Amino acid sequence: MAKKQNKKIPPVILLLIYACLLFAIYISLSTLALGLWGQTIMGTVDTYHNRLDNTDGEMNRSRTIFKGYYFTVDGKEYRGHVMYNSDEAWPGLEEGETRSELISYFSFFPYINKPAALTDFDQMGARGLLYHLLAPPGCVFLIFLVTGTLKARKKSKKGTQKVAAHQNHIRGDANMFCQNCGNGLPEGAVFCSKCGVKVQQHNTNICSACESTLPEDAAFCIGCGTAVNIPETPLSPPQSAGSASPQRGEAQGTGLVGFSALYNSPEILEAAQKNRQSSIGCMGILVFVPLLGFPVAGLFIDEFPFGESVVIGAGIALVMLIVNLFALRRAKQPMWEGVVVNKFSKERSEHKGGEDENYRTYTEYTTVFCTDTGKEKKLTERDSQRDMYDYLAVGDRVRYHPKFGTYEKYDKSKDRIIYCNVCSMMNPIQNDRCKRCDNLLFK
Repeated sequence: MAKKQNKKIPPVILLLIYACLLFAIYISLSTLALGLWGQTIMGTVDTYHNRLDNTDGEMNRSRTIFKGYYFTVDGKEYRGHVMYNSDEAWPGLEEGETRSELISYFSFFPYINKPAALTDFDQMGARGLLYHLLAPPGCVFLIFLVTGTLKARKKSKKGTQKVAAHQNHIRGDANMFCQNCGNGLPEGAVFCSKCGVKVQQHNTNICSACESTLPEDAAFCIGCGTAVNIPETPLSPPQSAGSASPQRGEAQGTGLVGFSALYNSPEILEAAQKNRQSSIGCMGILVFVPLLGFPVAGLFIDEFPFGESVVIGAGIALVMLIVNLFALRRAKQPMWEGVVVNKFSKERSEHKGGEDENYRTYTEYTTVFCTDTGKEKKLTERDSQRDMYDYLAVGDRVRYHPKFGTYEKYDKSKDRIIYCNVCSMMNPIQNDRCKRCDNLLFK
C-alpha cells in the first residue's frame, strides 16, 4: 500500500513565510501612514551604498540602495536604516562623510521613520501607491491560505453538503413506505408497525454511537472508539458475598480490556479546559514579555538601540506565538486509534555550545503507529523519558487523546501500571484516580 504524501509545510518554512508576509505588511502600512500623517525633519545620512543590478531594468529598478541615517527630535537622537530599489546613483560616503536628507517620522513615536522621498505620494507614483494599498490585504490572504483557514472552511462546507446528501439518501422514497404492505413508515423505523416486516437494514458504514463514517473493515470507530460489528459479551452473574474477588489485571481481565469512555466525562472535559486555559496563559506570557521587555530595555539602555530592541522583541514574540499556536492547534486534532507496528532506538549527539568538541550523546527512542486510516504516526522520546516506549509493545492497540497529548492502551488486563492521560503520571493498576492530579484513570 503506497504511503500518502504529506502535504504539510514544515514549521521552519512556515515560520519564514509568516515573518516575510508580516514584514511586507509593516512596510506598506508604515509607508502609507508616514505619507499621510508623518512629519518631516532634516536628518543626516552617514551610510550610503548603491549596487547596480540591471542596466535594462524598469524605472526605479536598476539599483539597490542601502542607506543609514540619524535625526534629532526634542534633543534625542534616533537612527534608521532602509534598503530600496531606485535609479539614483549618488557617490558612496567615505568614513566620517555625511549628507543631509529629509526624514519622515511620527511625532508620537519617532522610532518609525523613513526617508521622506519614500513616503511622498507624488514621487511614488500611481503604480507604487497601488502596490502599497493592495499589499496588506494580499499578504493577509496569503497568511490565511498558508494556515489552511480557507481550505478548512471549504472542507467544512463540503462535509455539511455530503452529510445532508447522505441523510437524504437514507430517507428515500423506498424507506417511506413498507414494501410488503404499503403502510406509511415514520422516519428511522426499522420494523413496519402493521405487518412487522423489517424495512431498514443497519448501515454498517455508519457508527451507531456517533454516526461517523467508517472505513471498510474497520474494527473501531475513529471518532468515538466504539467497537464495530463485535457482539457484546453478556454480563457475568454477580458473585456471592463469600466468593473471593479476583485481582485486577489478572483474573478480572474483561474489566481492563477496551478503551475507556471516561475521556468524555464532565470531570475530564473540565480538566482539558483547564489545560487549555493554562496553555493560553503561558502563551500570553511568552509572547508579551519579549514584546514589551525588549523595547523597554531599549529605552533605558543606551548601548541597546531602541530600533534593534523592537525588532528582536517582535521576532522572539512572533516565534513564541507561532510555536504555541501550533501546540494549541494540535490539541484540536481528531482523536485517532491505531496499532504499534515498530519500535527502535538510535544514538544521537548534539552540540552544547562553547568549544567545538563539546558534544553530548543521547539515545532517541521512537515508537511507530499505524492508524486505522493507514497513516503513520511517530512518538519520539529521549533517554530516561521513554515511558511509552517501555509501556507499549509491538502489536498493542492504542488510542491517542489530542486534548492531553497522551496514549491509552486497549488491553490493560496484563499490566501492573497505568499512566494518567491528564498528567502522564504512572499509577498502580489498582488505582481508579491519579495519585498526582486526582483525575480519573482511563480504565
